[in-house]
Amino acid sequence: MYRSSHLTMKYGLRFNRRNARACCSSKHEKSATELCKVDPEVFEGLHGVTYFSLADNSIDHVPDYLWPHLPNVKTLDFGRTKIRELRVSNFQVLPHLEALIVPGCMITNIEKNAIPSEVKRLHLGRNALTTLNGTIRGLLQLNWIFINDNDLTNLEGELPVGAQRLKMIHALNNKIEKLPTSLMTLPALETIFLQHNKLKSLEGCLSKSRMLQRVYLDNNMIDTLTEDDFKEAESLVHLFLGFNKINTLNNSLLGLRNLQFLNVTYNLLEEFSFEEIVGLDKLSAIDLSFNKISSIKGPATNLVEWNIKLSELKLDHNEIEFLNGSLSGLRELIRLNLSFNKLKKISPDDFIGLDKLSLLDVSHNSLKTLEEMSGTFLPKLEVLKASDNQLTILEKDFQGLPILCHADLANNKIIALGRELVSKTRCTLGNGANEGTWDTLKIYLQDNPILCDAALPEISAYMEINHTRIYGISHCPPLSEQPVTSKPNGFLGYIPETTAVLSATSPKTVPISKPIPDLSINQGIQSSSTSPIINPSQQANNDSLKLSKLASEIQELKNRVEELATQIEVKPDKNEDLGENRKP
Repeated sequence: MYRSSHLTMKYGLRFNRRNARACCSSKHEKSATELCKVDPEVFEGLHGVTYFSLADNSIDHVPDYLWPHLPNVKTLDFGRTKIRELRVSNFQVLPHLEALIVPGCMITNIEKNAIPSEVKRLHLGRNALTTLNGTIRGLLQLNWIFINDNDLTNLEGELPVGAQRLKMIHALNNKIEKLPTSLMTLPALETIFLQHNKLKSLEGCLSKSRMLQRVYLDNNMIDTLTEDDFKEAESLVHLFLGFNKINTLNNSLLGLRNLQFLNVTYNLLEEFSFEEIVGLDKLSAIDLSFNKISSIKGPATNLVEWNIKLSELKLDHNEIEFLNGSLSGLRELIRLNLSFNKLKKISPDDFIGLDKLSLLDVSHNSLKTLEEMSGTFLPKLEVLKASDNQLTILEKDFQGLPILCHADLANNKIIALGRELVSKTRCTLGNGANEGTWDTLKIYLQDNPILCDAALPEISAYMEINHTRIYGISHCPPLSEQPVTSKPNGFLGYIPETTAVLSATSPKTVPISKPIPDLSINQGIQSSSTSPIINPSQQANNDSLKLSKLASEIQELKNRVEELATQIEVKPDKNEDLGENRKP
């Protein structure tokens, strides 16, 4: 008890005899309690200690004079100290040492053979090492090694050749230009982190790593992949190749039978062919965003025959103009991102067979219409993002989307919605506790001309009859300058009579199956008769009369507002009784 109390008072050392752990660390006032020197006499009698830490102190050397008092130590932690060098003499008398943790120090040099061969876990990260000096070459018992955030340029001849237990190498944020060939001699290697280096190629160094599961090669200078780079890496699950200069995949992935996630974002790919992933039936997600892809190639028939089971495909920020049916047959696809491309048209064949597609993002393209989508049946699509395009009229575009719940059409040029736009759509919740429950389809029309249409109340009311709600605001001209549809047609909203879609509309427009509410400016919204309209000619005349009446009432309202504004300018005395002609 005396020894433990004395250590605590003098060094802030915490000693737990049950767990055999001793930790000397600074207390609350860093400048007052950091250790710069350690008295060996204080540690007498601690032969049972297996974990010893001097982390977060100001010591500038390894206190090897303590080891006679701590002969059974298995783990040493000197993290974030000011140690500058590891010497051969530092750990020679510690036969049981298994873990050496020295990250975030100021180490610039490690003497050869400074680290005992029994070490299994080694952390040298966040130092200033330019070479490992062959010091870990003989560590055949290593399980993992951290050498990240140093200034290493070459690992050739540095790794323990044939180490049977080495599972992880963490070497990100260095200046490594070439992979060491000794990687091919590490049969147990499962994970390798090599992000933020200067690698230009892999040169087949990972081709023999049959147990490899995770490879991180982001932010390098890789411009070439070969067919042999991952030849026998059949256990690979996650492959990160983003932020490189790769211009072709070159059939390098075909042997990765267990690959589940592939990231090739921010590269220089100009085309992508599904032939690159034929037979990879466990691959569920590919990120091809931020490349220069202008062409996507699929099979002559469809992708079902190729056993491709992607659930997520990111193709955003590329240069795709046409899909040409290349995605047809992706029956497991749930999320598809085609935003920020150059798409001009979507054809009925483009999405055939996408029976599980839940989210489709075609925003920020050059689409002028979505009419072809009415011929494609997407039974599970819940979210459609088509903002920032050049859409003008939506007629029957949603008729192939039976459970659509969210349609983002903001920042387009939409002037009219077809009366049959949502006639075959009823939002149905597809997941969660309320799965299968009906809900309201939400259409977002922010900054579209239709929001300035004088008949917007009628449009909104008609949509709500069909379980659809319109959202959004827009900057509109004065009421007197807003157009009103000149004659009844199959659309909601103003369409100039010269518009091609209007002139092509049959004079025998399909009548509204439900009554349009009679909108009165002064009386609010009142429902008209609930009797169904049968005579199309009579309905057309009624619509014309209603629109004329609506325009007249709007003008009358505007005149009244101007009259009131004039009267307000004359301020009455607070005791003056307002006459009838001056009451608002």
